[in-house]
Amino acid sequence: MKQREQDHGVTLVETMIATLIAVVGVFSLGSVVFQATVTNKNQGTETTRAVIYAQDKMEKLLSLDFTNCTQAASSQPSSCNTTNITDSGSTQGLLAGGPISATDVTASPVALTCPTVPSASQGYVDFLDVNGLQLPSGGGACSSVTGTGISYVREWSITDLTPFSGGPTMKRITVAVYSNLGVSSTGSGKPIVVITSVRSNSN
Repeated sequence: MKQREQDHGVTLVETMIATLIAVVGVFSLGSVVFQATVTNKNQGTETTRAVIYAQDKMEKLLSLDFTNCTQAASSQPSSCNTTNITDSGSTQGLLAGGPISATDVTASPVALTCPTVPSASQGYVDFLDVNGLQLPSGGGACSSVTGTGISYVREWSITDLTPFSGGPTMKRITVAVYSNLGVSSTGSGKPIVVITSVRSNSN
């Protein structure tokens, strides 16, 4: 009988406290999982957009007329300008230049403002709004581009490659896309995506 008197179960209060602790723990863990899911989704969306914008720029550069767009910049037709910026020096076409390379994209002077004139970026950088449309809207002076409307910055580099003996002239084109969330006015920031292709003169 004495043994039975000493045995006792869990009280209702103890059960409620244990349940409360478990509920708080589950909700805390759920909040962390939800936040991680949202962050991953947003990063995936941002990367997808960057890939689309990089591919769009690459296709535009690859479609340029090789003969006309490799002349001196002052002799190139307006169709060789892919920046949507009409300032003098913004038309570089397929001329070798640009601040980025496949191995050192961090040296790029990316910023949410127009490149200084003259600079390595001029003619090799453009700006996109939140919908992926080039700024300034409809084309115009780079001074009309403001950091508040910029969501993405694209930069590209064109490098002349040594052709094989008797082969066609070749150019390597590298395009980098930056998000305004990762780019500061001082030019720091990493590209979301970098793509590279080779263009040859088929003539």
